[in-house]
Amino acid sequence: MGDNRTSRWRPGWTLLILMLFVALTVSDETSRLTSDHPVQFTWNQSLLAGIDQGGPDPEDLQFASLLSDDIQGLMSSAGAAGAPSVSLGEIVPSLDGETTEEELTEEAVMVAAAAEADGEEQPAAQSTEQKKPTVLTHVVARGQTLWDIAKLYGISTDTIVAANGISDPQRLQVGQKLTVLTVDGALHTVKSGESVWSIARAYQVKTQDIVEANDLKDPSALRVGQQLVIPGAQAVAAQRYQLVGANGQLRRAFDWPARARISSRFGARWGSMHYGLDIAVPVGTPVRAAADGRVTWSGPRGSYGNLVIIDHGQKVETRYAHNSRLVVKAGDTVKRGQIIAYSGNTGRSTGPHVHFEIRYRGTPVDPEKYLLP
Repeated sequence: MGDNRTSRWRPGWTLLILMLFVALTVSDETSRLTSDHPVQFTWNQSLLAGIDQGGPDPEDLQFASLLSDDIQGLMSSAGAAGAPSVSLGEIVPSLDGETTEEELTEEAVMVAAAAEADGEEQPAAQSTEQKKPTVLTHVVARGQTLWDIAKLYGISTDTIVAANGISDPQRLQVGQKLTVLTVDGALHTVKSGESVWSIARAYQVKTQDIVEANDLKDPSALRVGQQLVIPGAQAVAAQRYQLVGANGQLRRAFDWPARARISSRFGARWGSMHYGLDIAVPVGTPVRAAADGRVTWSGPRGSYGNLVIIDHGQKVETRYAHNSRLVVKAGDTVKRGQIIAYSGNTGRSTGPHVHFEIRYRGTPVDPEKYLLP
């Protein structure tokens, strides 16, 4: 009778071994199992069919109790407390409407990414609001073209041409310093009698754009020599300072070398031809370059007295005569408006003045037709 009882419960050993296998499998494979795909463990029916179905003997039950305690200890040390519940080979999925650990992890990552993105956007928005047009100086490196420099700063070539009064974009020199804006636009130097309104009209832009771009607290208080950024005016400005048009004709794009009364104009005079424009100024008045270019002559020259000649490219040349003192030398690169000499009364002259000539393709032309208002 006792033997039959023992044979009936002997499968208890099998159950305990299977429980140990399930416990170890769950603790090791938890991270790879999801609640969306519950795993069903089934018994091997052929194996069970060949096993005596008798019950356990007392020694079996005592060993099973000890083994059960060992299994609980192993599960505790393996962190099985957080694993899904186990019921005879079945992993219980999460209840409908609840969030799994994997879903929580994905949500946390998304929230963190959103927070990081928000954190990056706010400073960017603030910097955009605080950003103002800036004027920089760029030194031309060997092999650089105007296009290379424009691309480097993210602006158009017209903006650089306008800011520097460049008449020949193909003629850049290594070491040449260029004024560069960080926004597309033009750079204007305030002259006597100018206002924000007159400057805006000249560049065909809104006065408010100039005020905001330069943060002008009092637009009516401009200073002579003050530099203003004219946003969005690059095309107009580039055309404004282009000495020769696309049609090959000389354009009205030259600055005055000095501002004063005209004492003698271009044309026939005293039985001979006067090839320039005489501007009556006292000795020592600054004489400025009419456009960007390269000095090809600086020194005494016959009836011209102390003479400066500037080559502007595209076969355009300007001459400045009768000076008392010269401040540039042959080979120098000069910018529009730069002081190149001081007026005088040298050479064949009837009084202190600046003799100014414009020559195109070697032929003198009437300067008054090509000087800016």
